[in-house]
Amino acid sequence: MLFNNTNLLEKTALFLCIVLSVMAFLFPDTLTLKLQPIINQLLNLLGAPFFVLVNVLLVAVLVIAVSPLGRRKMGGEQATVEFKLFGWLSMLFAAGMGSGLIFWGIAEPALHSVNSPLKTELFSDPQSSGLALTLVNWGAHAWALYAVFGLVLGGLTSRSGQSGDISAPVLSISQGLLTENGQVKLSFIIRLVAIFAIFFGVVGTLANSTLLLRKGLEIKLGVESALFSGLIIISLIVILYTLSAKLGLKKGIQALSKLNVFIAFSLIVWLLIFVPIQPIIDTAMGGTWDYIQLITSGTWDFGNQLNNPEWANGWTYNYYFWWLAWGPFVGVFLAKISQGRPVWQYILGVVLVPTLVTILWFSVFSGSAIAWDAAHHSGILEAIQSDYTQGLFVFFEQLGWQGAVLVWASLLLLLIFVATSADSAILVIRQLSGASRAKSWSLYGWSIALGLCGYVLLVQNNEPLNRSIAIIGAIPFLVIFLLQLLGFVKEFLSETKH
Repeated sequence: MLFNNTNLLEKTALFLCIVLSVMAFLFPDTLTLKLQPIINQLLNLLGAPFFVLVNVLLVAVLVIAVSPLGRRKMGGEQATVEFKLFGWLSMLFAAGMGSGLIFWGIAEPALHSVNSPLKTELFSDPQSSGLALTLVNWGAHAWALYAVFGLVLGGLTSRSGQSGDISAPVLSISQGLLTENGQVKLSFIIRLVAIFAIFFGVVGTLANSTLLLRKGLEIKLGVESALFSGLIIISLIVILYTLSAKLGLKKGIQALSKLNVFIAFSLIVWLLIFVPIQPIIDTAMGGTWDYIQLITSGTWDFGNQLNNPEWANGWTYNYYFWWLAWGPFVGVFLAKISQGRPVWQYILGVVLVPTLVTILWFSVFSGSAIAWDAAHHSGILEAIQSDYTQGLFVFFEQLGWQGAVLVWASLLLLLIFVATSADSAILVIRQLSGASRAKSWSLYGWSIALGLCGYVLLVQNNEPLNRSIAIIGAIPFLVIFLLQLLGFVKEFLSETKH
């Protein structure tokens, strides 16, 4: 049967992704002038309702964690734990969003504190509200969305977790409505759209990360050619994530993820040694308090918390469609590495732990940078307003030789973080398309395609465009996600009755 052919699915998806990348390279103005306005209109229409749904899902996973359902095992009662706790936490965090924390660690809270999008009568301290708004974009809601994907694809019901089959929950509600041939075609379409969502979601992150890496090479080594430095960076990343993906889950992805975590916490400790700690504590406490206020009440009516409700289209709602784009691969990946763990532990590990690390990371980086700028008038905030990628380097340059170490360590961490996300994505894309590990052309094909599209966006040097590209596949995937949730609930209720 044609649509049951896994080779056809992978070749079709790979061909279309490469064609779209080449078209973007040949006709870059089309991306900016035609694509972005369409995406902005869709975000204006769908952003707020989807964010309310994410609020509901956050509450739902917390309820599941403390309910009797939390005692069930991921993957069923016979499943066994494959990875130790540290390795498991390292992989889920690195795959989920690690590279973005380097890019936005200083820039985003600083931007929001200079010109706070939140109403001052509700949130009076701009620095605290800036951190709180950043945490809304990167914190518990985002990780709850990932957690739901993992549960739907390998958690509470036997049907939903069939080998991480992303189409199984949707097919369960189409039984009796479609013929067997119709279900095969539906499965093909679901997996194809999921691959698109994963591919372009990761490409957006790859492009943003290379912008920061390129700026680092320009500042530290004087390499000003975007084409040359971009080619070097993309090539290094492609080689790194291809080798990691080829080595597999334990030898490649887990090893890189552990290295990521070690470097990340070393950066935090090093920074705490050389900068005043009180501004960081003040930022963390004020920002966390405002964040709690937002997630307990404000995010349910988010537009009314903002001076301009349309601001959310370019930031918060855009982020959540980006997380939705990552959802298929992060969900399949989480379901794969979390087998055998109690559901309550899975939810705490996927939602609570990364949220706490995110609060720590943004508090340390933004709190220290903003306080340093206020005390020394070093131009950090002005640099960020001019170019998102400059804030990290301008701040670290103030710290002498210690700052030079921090710059290179941050660039290394970013390089490894983005490679870890990409190799996890390739692993899941190949799993969705039915590729076997023996098919080397498949691994190299997806690796080159990701690198090619990332390079196209890097040359454009347009961060908002990167965010738009990242959610191309997520918008159509929203329909599939809603059907997955319905199928999951149907299967869960059916199993509960029996």
